[in-house]
Amino acid sequence: MNQSRRDSFRSAGPAPGVKSITALRRGLDVFWSIQQSSAATLADLHRQTSLSKATLLRILRTLQEAGWIERNEIENRYVPAASPGDSGLAVEWRTRLSALATQPREQLQRVVPWPTDLAVLDGLAMLILDTHRPINGLAVNYRVLGFRPRLLLSSLGRCYLAFCPEAERRSLLAGLARSPYEVDRAALKAHGAADWPARYRAQGYASRDPSPTSLDSPERFGAISVPIQLGDVVVGCISCAWLPAVATEQEIVKRHLGDLKSAVQAVQNRLTAAKFPAVPPGRSSRN
Repeated sequence: MNQSRRDSFRSAGPAPGVKSITALRRGLDVFWSIQQSSAATLADLHRQTSLSKATLLRILRTLQEAGWIERNEIENRYVPAASPGDSGLAVEWRTRLSALATQPREQLQRVVPWPTDLAVLDGLAMLILDTHRPINGLAVNYRVLGFRPRLLLSSLGRCYLAFCPEAERRSLLAGLARSPYEVDRAALKAHGAADWPARYRAQGYASRDPSPTSLDSPERFGAISVPIQLGDVVVGCISCAWLPAVATEQEIVKRHLGDLKSAVQAVQNRLTAAKFPAVPPGRSSRN
């Protein structure tokens, strides 16, 4: 929920004579902070909410037990749960996809000295299922990368939009126009009518545009993504992210686009052999 919608609900006020629940409001504030930042540490939440760390730990424990958030043990950050309310079959679909992609991605990481992500469509964002770190320790800012990249602001989202069927792309763009998140609507105005989908399909990958950030910003990183497809359905995308100060997009493409495509082909072969359903349970059609 964005700030304007959040404030509008608050300004409406409760029904006369009905008291609000302070503990519930605190919990919702913490959940909202985690949603906005995509991944937050205990220190981040303490700074954002001004709640004591002891209170925050109780709230976080409750949100975890209720299935609304998850704790990323590697990054020691709290993140929104993968689609709360999803059926167990949908969660199982994502888990199986990640498992089938593990071996090709491990082989990919042996030759690519940058983090790679596997992500699937989740509403109007991409959901990162897991991240593989490079063996030699090179990394980008994972706080910035987040776990739910927006469709029009990430290479993963742009990759999905570029390679999915035309009807699905139109449906997703229409959804972005109605998105409660201002960042989605602003990105649609800036990028929605551009020719990048055709350009990305022609070059075989999608890229992230870091231009909105300053040259010294920690949010300035490069990324390219390639689609995992079964027929004309995009099952997910695999990305590689790097620091522009170390390499240019052209250099990454020259060195590693072939590696990414080989890994994707291996994943597609494994999905086909396993008769993996391209469309997750609960989503009747993608086009």
